[in-house]
Amino acid sequence: MINSSWYKSWHEHEHHRHFHWLIFIAIALICTVLLWTQIKVWLYTGQEEVVISLSKAQAMLSLSPQYKVLKVGETFSVDIILDTANGKIDAVDIYSLHYDPTILKVVDDVANQSGIQIKPGPIMNSTAVNTVEEASGTIKFGRLSAGGTTFTGIGVLATINFQTLASGSSYLKFDFNKTSTTDTNAAHRGKDQLVRVVDAIYMVTAK
Repeated sequence: MINSSWYKSWHEHEHHRHFHWLIFIAIALICTVLLWTQIKVWLYTGQEEVVISLSKAQAMLSLSPQYKVLKVGETFSVDIILDTANGKIDAVDIYSLHYDPTILKVVDDVANQSGIQIKPGPIMNSTAVNTVEEASGTIKFGRLSAGGTTFTGIGVLATINFQTLASGSSYLKFDFNKTSTTDTNAAHRGKDQLVRVVDAIYMVTAK
């Protein structure tokens, strides 16, 4: 047991309040260090989980050139460019790409098939769909990588050859919505990686 006379004597000492405060401050510092250490563990763990769950989708489809002025009767080419932004892509679906059929006409690039088709590019190696609906000005195109291969980098997915029919302006526009998997997309193992598309506009003047 604590000697009561000693404790009473110490308690009445002129500096006993200072000792109380020193003990209180020491305990508070120890608690603060322990709490901050735990907070850092929580923050680090939470940050690691966020990095793991972040989507790496970042592919882009664009049209080149994005703008051009032409005259009636001219022909010109438009490339559909895939940029995977260093990610992997094994399939691309363009459902759909629209143009004004009163201003532009698609020139058939696959002579041995019925209908009108655009020209497949050098990336990937299997064409799933390639159709042009002249009446509505709608292009549908799908390309796959066979044998478990993937494409990484920037490349020409397809080339569209147009002929100008009349003066005016025509957008070349993708159907695209980030939340949809049934429109234009670029996928890897069935997961859409496409985050952006870049449309184009072409101005046609009289001869």
